[in-house]
Amino acid sequence: MKNLIAFNRESFQVNQRYLWIWNPTSVPPHMGISVDGAYFSLKSNGVDWNANLMDLIAVIERKHLPVVAVELKADFDLNTCTDSFSSFERTIPGEVTCLQPIKSVLGLAAPQKLSELLEELESQHALGAITAWNITSTELELPEYSTDDIHAYLDSLSK
Repeated sequence: MKNLIAFNRESFQVNQRYLWIWNPTSVPPHMGISVDGAYFSLKSNGVDWNANLMDLIAVIERKHLPVVAVELKADFDLNTCTDSFSSFERTIPGEVTCLQPIKSVLGLAAPQKLSELLEELESQHALGAITAWNITSTELELPEYSTDDIHAYLDSLSK
């Protein structure tokens, strides 16, 4: 990832559409999506449902979490997110990852991990500005990992 811009409260457009990447250098990173100031994420312990994005940003800042928000030039709305995330209760090792509802929102089927999702969105010219919290570089190398790594991590969370 290149051209990361440090978060600036005055210029960040909270009502835009974003793909959120939590701990982007971890294997695997966690993902969520937001639209109109509402955040959605599927986790091992449930769903972040229509969470207030400004509250989430306050947590990122307070805990100094490394997070990236990638602006999405894709056509979806709050109802699309609500409908997609309502189909899931939590992640399931070997079956359901945090990516599934995001793929549903974006109308994608193929991506199985973050790098594949970003490649597909880039090929559709659907990626915009990249905002970063608690990352000092303007470039970020995403780690290589497999779908087995994702499911092994989800399995470790369920124990």
